[in-house]
Amino acid sequence: MTKEFDDVPDFPDGAAIVFGGSGGLGQCISRLLAARGATVAVTYRSRKAEADGVVEQITRRGGKAMAVQVDLTDAESVRKGTQAVAERFGRIHSVISTGGLVFGTPDLADTDPEDFRNVVETDVIGFFNVAQATLPYLRKSGGGSYVGLITTAVSRTYPGDTLSGTPKAALAAMLKQITLEEARYGIRANGVGPGVIHAGMVLPMLETSAKALLDYAVDITPLKRAGTDLEVAEAVVFLASRRASYITGQMLMVDGGLAT
Repeated sequence: MTKEFDDVPDFPDGAAIVFGGSGGLGQCISRLLAARGATVAVTYRSRKAEADGVVEQITRRGGKAMAVQVDLTDAESVRKGTQAVAERFGRIHSVISTGGLVFGTPDLADTDPEDFRNVVETDVIGFFNVAQATLPYLRKSGGGSYVGLITTAVSRTYPGDTLSGTPKAALAAMLKQITLEEARYGIRANGVGPGVIHAGMVLPMLETSAKALLDYAVDITPLKRAGTDLEVAEAVVFLASRRASYITGQMLMVDGGLAT
């Protein structure tokens, strides 16, 4: 079996799209995808310099990549960005969703309705837009994979975590819908649930009132530490690749045992 996998590339011709690829975790995932042989499209909303930097790192090492501006909350923007990737690389085989907002940690009763609306627009409506724009391309190409970043909070509830657990639970539900409805087209869908990761949106949150919740989460994590961006990226890239060809509908927690 090992020889069979060694003889087949992890990814076919075409491209993987990393939505939110300009963010901390998105950048690491994009670089690791390229290191494993994938052509990568890195999307950004406003952080063009960061997206261009990832593309430059990938191309300098001999890989293929492009940066695409996409507003996840705008269905037409997602559609046009997806079309641009398909026109450039001919096929889309993997869709990675990493988008998200930095959020506070008030109790549900004290949550600002506008903050709640913004995170739902980005996480829930955003992934819905991504799925609708990309599914026709994966169907046409004979299959592929979705991997969405969710959160360990979909498996374990924490006080003050409304803005994380609620929208990511909806994202996990959509991934399961794709699992059941698109399998006949050879399409897989899985989620990766980070715990406290010392990267990405967690870093600015450590400078806010959210630090207390994050410190508490690390304290009750069996491994007694925060995770790294590479530990999350390894799980995402594996699930997107051919090495996970019989894995679908799973929500893998990369959380040091926090959700146990």
